[in-house]
Amino acid sequence: MKKLLLIFIMLVSTTGCIKVGFKDVDKRFFVLGFGVDKTEHENSPYKVTLKLGIPSSKIEPGQAKSQLITQEADNIPDAIRMLKSKVDKELDFGHAKMLIIGESLAKEDVRAPIDFFIRRRDIQEIAFVAVGSPSAADILEVNPKSEILPANALFLSFEEVATESPFIVTEYLFDFYRRMTEKGLDPYMPIIKTENNLYNINQVGVFDKQKMRAILTPEETRAFKQLLRKFAKSNVSARSKKVDFSLSIEQFKSNFMFDAKDEKKLQIKIKMRGIAEQSNAPLFQADWSEYEKLVGSAARERFLAVLQTLQKNKVDPLGLGLIYRAHHYSGEKDWENWQGIYPSLKFDVRVNVKMSGTGVIK
Repeated sequence: MKKLLLIFIMLVSTTGCIKVGFKDVDKRFFVLGFGVDKTEHENSPYKVTLKLGIPSSKIEPGQAKSQLITQEADNIPDAIRMLKSKVDKELDFGHAKMLIIGESLAKEDVRAPIDFFIRRRDIQEIAFVAVGSPSAADILEVNPKSEILPANALFLSFEEVATESPFIVTEYLFDFYRRMTEKGLDPYMPIIKTENNLYNINQVGVFDKQKMRAILTPEETRAFKQLLRKFAKSNVSARSKKVDFSLSIEQFKSNFMFDAKDEKKLQIKIKMRGIAEQSNAPLFQADWSEYEKLVGSAARERFLAVLQTLQKNKVDPLGLGLIYRAHHYSGEKDWENWQGIYPSLKFDVRVNVKMSGTGVIK
């Protein structure tokens, strides 16, 4: 009798499936790309574009199916609610790995869209963030022929599991938000452009705590990525009266250190090792030290140029201010001192290059 009573109590207390808040997969639209642009209307300053993935039985290059929906509104949450009235399924943001902000909005103020992205519990903080040029909607409209799944070409570009380009500088939502709030460390985003139904990602936009201040050139972007990530898979080309020469970098190390005798001088020591990738003259029997000095001089000019560009635009995405604060112990006073030092900071860039081979020929 006691056993029967215990079983009855257990059965009564067992709960079933609750339908509230749960929807089957076939009743969901997975948002893969999320774009926010600025409009010219005061009453609806934001234009939200969503790229929705459409399930398909065939997974082949060029067969990716997607749907774009757009809405203008006074704020981003209102735009999302209005977009829900345009589709027959629930919008699911759990797979929204590509968050794009239009160039005009990025130049004005990115705080509102970033605040929305970081507050939404269903948007991943490891989502990629980027600036779309000329607009986020234009980027999401592109469907490359090589794309197997909707927005997959962008995912592969930024994940660095397929292409590894010295010009593509990946940035995540969580890191961008951290840089917006950290003293001595400023945000950045890669710039995405379109060209013949393809993506062209070879520049970076640098920000202060509110808006984009400048866009680096491709050469500056390459140097920036090397300093930021110690990215080695790049090359340095150098020319002289005797030779036109290019070195493929295989190892890259850098070290930032403030001068102990002069805190207004930053020493940057860079070590690179690589092999010859192109030359218009035989190299094997030549004096390699001459080529090493030639490459070192060209690399030094490249790094110095990007450092001065960042300084000129009063932004610090490399975190030099954070390094300064870490070596001083006066709290807020150190931050005030750094703000006075950075505009006139001197860069002492020293590049040491070692050539380890001439390739498969002499």
